Amino acid sequence: MSQVAIQSAFFPPIQQISHIMRYNQVVIEQHDTYAKQTFRNRVQIAGPNGLQNLSIPVIKPHGSKTKMKDILVNNEKDWQDQILKSIRTAYRNSPFYEFYIDDFAKILNTQIPKLFDLNLQLLRAILELLEIDTALIPSSDYQHNYEIDLRNIAHPKPQHKENDNCYNPVSYHQLFSEKYGFIENLSIIDLLFNEGPLSYFYLEKTIVNKKLSP
Repeated sequence: MSQVAIQSAFFPPIQQISHIMRYNQVVIEQHDTYAKQTFRNRVQIAGPNGLQNLSIPVIKPHGSKTKMKDILVNNEKDWQDQILKSIRTAYRNSPFYEFYIDDFAKILNTQIPKLFDLNLQLLRAILELLEIDTALIPSSDYQHNYEIDLRNIAHPKPQHKENDNCYNPVSYHQLFSEKYGFIENLSIIDLLFNEGPLSYFYLEKTIVNKKLSP
């Protein structure tokens, strides 16, 4: 079985889920050094004012050398209400908002201490909603090389992304597309709230170069 590794992400971008669904199991990296302004604690959605970045406040116990597994969520700040309010503003009129928001709100309001654990719980919930049965395995140490290394395929800043010839961001209905056009590779919640049960079939359309998958 191929060894596949992917970066931990908060409400991951669609591109990550498109790759995850290809494999029977995926390693979620937790021993890398935490880097700010990444999808580790940030999510991109489409709201009334266009592309919007939401982020979780974190605490780095060991400063700039803190590993992802040790990053703490700063639950002293009222970030849960702020993020849920922003998501509600963006998606309350979308067709499937009411079908999924309670699942996500329950996890966010649990006040999970570590960012990696929060991200992993959200990812497992997302895969369950999508009926994707990929096993998620937290990394046991840091490896420089994986047979299939997807840890840097997605980044909020385009200049930091790696080329990805296995993902095709085909369009789907977005709530504010008439105003801003189609915005590709938003958080998976954008797809779920807009496409609901059809999200799985959309994800299949984004997969190219299937021969590279096991």
